[in-house]
Amino acid sequence: MLVEDLYIVENTRLDSNIIRSTLVINASHEIFKGHFPDIPVLPGVCMVQFIKEIIETTFNIESSIDTAGMIKFLSMLNPVESNILTAEISIKDKTDTNIIFQASLKTKDRFLLKYSGSLSVRK
Repeated sequence: MLVEDLYIVENTRLDSNIIRSTLVINASHEIFKGHFPDIPVLPGVCMVQFIKEIIETTFNIESSIDTAGMIKFLSMLNPVESNILTAEISIKDKTDTNIIFQASLKTKDRFLLKYSGSLSVRK
């Protein structure tokens, strides 16, 4: 995990080629004291890392980001206001060395991230 204790995965399920996960963000985590002290905001790089870690955990692999064809940050997340996120990851292609995906991260009422890319599987 990139940042220890920043989030927990409440549940994950893989249906066909779609991974769905529910994440609970720790609103009192140290990262929010610096980003930003008066109005905490979840860093975008953490959202990207969440997607990577969900894929790795689901398939029991280690990986590196290979390509990030599209990353759109659509909304900021203040974890004090809303700390439950849903990730949906569509696996477009999976081999022993590469995983191509499209993903979104959202709260109950709005999208935070849309991301398509690929991971290189480490051996």
